[in-house]
Amino acid sequence: MASQSSGVYLMDSTSRLHRAILVGLLLVACSGCITVQPDVVAEEDDSSVFESVSTKSEWGTSSVQASVTLTSSATTSQGVTRLNVITKDGKSFYTTTVDSGQTNASLPIPTRQSSKLVAVNTVNGTVVGTYNVTVTGTTYP
Repeated sequence: MASQSSGVYLMDSTSRLHRAILVGLLLVACSGCITVQPDVVAEEDDSSVFESVSTKSEWGTSSVQASVTLTSSATTSQGVTRLNVITKDGKSFYTTTVDSGQTNASLPIPTRQSSKLVAVNTVNGTVVGTYNVTVTGTTYP
């Protein structure tokens, strides 16, 4: 009797493993390339709006989720109310609003290309600052 239940468990575990592998392969096939161990690299260090951009993602397909840290004056005295992610070909990739006093935001950044983070004051319609970033990592087809 014990061998039957052990056999059922083994078959069930093997079946789950096969399903997990199949789902993983389908995700990669349907989404294109996968970037593992991504890192967000800033192309400049001196910004009056952006302090840092980083990711804790272990992998990404078309983008990785990034954490953006703004200076303490970005949303207060500089009036930043929106952050935009612009791709290298000038297309809007993502937009989010920020509140007065907010110093952290989470947003997706495209992989395998350079992008521009744009901080905007929507009250007077001005660009307060830009930050060029690139997501690096090992890419598999």
